[in-house]
Amino acid sequence: MDSLDIQIIENIEKEGRISHEELSKRLNLSRPAIHNRVTKLEEQGVISGYKATINWLKLGYTTNAIISLKVRTTNYDKLLEQLKELKIKDLIVEECHIVTGTWCILMKVRCMAPLGLKALQDELHKIESIRESSTSLILSSLVD
Repeated sequence: MDSLDIQIIENIEKEGRISHEELSKRLNLSRPAIHNRVTKLEEQGVISGYKATINWLKLGYTTNAIISLKVRTTNYDKLLEQLKELKIKDLIVEECHIVTGTWCILMKVRCMAPLGLKALQDELHKIESIRESSTSLILSSLVD
């Protein structure tokens, strides 16, 4: 992988639907060369898919938060399954990570109203291994 591959990856990450023609103009490379490089990156699994960028505000998801959890468990797989199974009306768990440091799990959630966060907190504290939680509202983001 060279610097040209990195530039291709960066462009595709920002604009998943960018054409090979546009990439070739931006990077001063022929369209067949771009096609070959993109195909190679896909075959190597470096590019594993393309996705849409959703404007969550237009769907009514106006409240975003980071939920930090302290847990006591010897079975994180079971706990992650329990978290995955949580269903809260008008709330989406966008990310969930096991992390190092003071907190054990960080979740990024989107909801239509702060009441969704309360409903999530109520459900989280029903899970036996969760000891403590902290919710931080996201006011703005550098990159969404």
